[in-house]
Amino acid sequence: MLLEIFIIALSALYLFNWWAHGYWKRKNVFSVPTEFLFGNVRLLLQQKITMYGMYRNFYQKYKEHKIIGFYSFYHPALLVTDPEIIKRILVTDFNSFSNSGSDMNKTLDPIFGLNPFLLKSIPEWKESRSVQAAHQTQVKLRELVPGFIKVADFMFDFIKNQKNQTIKVLDLATRIMVDFSVLSAFGLEPKSFTDPDFGFLKHACSEKVFASSRWNTIGSIFHPLLIRIFSLRFVTKEAEDFFLHISKTNLEHRLSAKITRNDLFDTIMKSQKKNEGQNNKEKIQAEMVIAANCATFYMDATITSSSVLCFILLELASHQDIQEKLREEILSVGKKPEDFDFEKINTMTYLQMVFDECMRLHPPVPSLSRTCTKDIVINDIKISKGTKVFISALALHQDPVYYPEPMKFDPERFSEVNKSSRVKYTYLPFGEGPRICVGFKYGTLVVKTATIFILLKYRILASNNAKGSLHDPFEFFLSPKPDATIIFQEL
Repeated sequence: MLLEIFIIALSALYLFNWWAHGYWKRKNVFSVPTEFLFGNVRLLLQQKITMYGMYRNFYQKYKEHKIIGFYSFYHPALLVTDPEIIKRILVTDFNSFSNSGSDMNKTLDPIFGLNPFLLKSIPEWKESRSVQAAHQTQVKLRELVPGFIKVADFMFDFIKNQKNQTIKVLDLATRIMVDFSVLSAFGLEPKSFTDPDFGFLKHACSEKVFASSRWNTIGSIFHPLLIRIFSLRFVTKEAEDFFLHISKTNLEHRLSAKITRNDLFDTIMKSQKKNEGQNNKEKIQAEMVIAANCATFYMDATITSSSVLCFILLELASHQDIQEKLREEILSVGKKPEDFDFEKINTMTYLQMVFDECMRLHPPVPSLSRTCTKDIVINDIKISKGTKVFISALALHQDPVYYPEPMKFDPERFSEVNKSSRVKYTYLPFGEGPRICVGFKYGTLVVKTATIFILLKYRILASNNAKGSLHDPFEFFLSPKPDATIIFQEL
């Protein structure tokens, strides 16, 4: 009897597996060959591949198909490889793909759930985006550069005091970006180079901020039910408490002392004035919204920007000819940090080319996701509401059809002549369309500013442990290896 039940159950499971994994075939969509139960995510669960690596593999193996179906267990999803269809997903048909594609519970994980870039509600998203954008106008960005010069002095002292001036480049880049962010967002004193117990520095490393595991990642993107059942969170409770405490104390201090500063925190405070007269529950929620906005800016401005700066320094250390050409441009503009302002930084064309090429090879967010919010037909394929759609920016950036010798670091790809001939929607370091990264202007400015300050005073050289792949294979974002070092040689 038990054997019969087992055989019936196994047969039913097999039939369900056959039916579920036939979803794309029934819609005449090519799909990646599946494995029983797992669909296409077994290697991801075994931590043998990252999620962005999985998408890149799909793209490289099957890119002759404009749309590729795949499965997370039994959940169907799509990977888009064609630039014209990518344009439709991100721009033309935005109203059908307005959801960012990540599902987190605002109650279980308020910092991540209230992240302005992940909000599903269009009115909430627009309001949060406008707050972030208000802090990143040209006028606001112009006012930030003098504060960055103060950080340069701390950085120079730090480098000078390192043994043999061989430095873990991610540690250095993180300290720089933490201090830039603390000044820009919170109006507080930068202490990353002087105080080893600086709370902001401790919460700049991804393991302190993200409670990431394969289950968190898969749950937040493919299976939101897992989030609710197992109370999974993406941002650690420690990080949530830290940002909430910082936001509350900063808010109380500014209100009691009637302090007004031209920073992100001030912008967020003003956005919440409409909520004055709230009851206690609403006040707590407003404080969490402030904390989420500040945490979003801080995490993006430190974790992603420090990765980009790290990759630029590693590439320049390995390409001395490019480093010297960039230094020549820098010295033609100024000889010390005080000589640079917002306008001068933005006139430096070769610096922009180096930045763009780094973002091509090392996009910190290597894949984009969207959720279909209403049924739509694209290329004779009906995409149903709720379907997850992905774009591998990394695979596009490494496609030899669009970028010959794609693994070569070559800033000339982004000369004005070469940019004009590039196929549109094959370069997506910040996304595109209405949900393009709102902080890309700030991120570009701080990375370029830090690069200028370093090359003014140092020649950077590759060390033995900075050879081979520069990417950390265990991170959710595309991040550099934490132990990679470079040698600083004072000019």
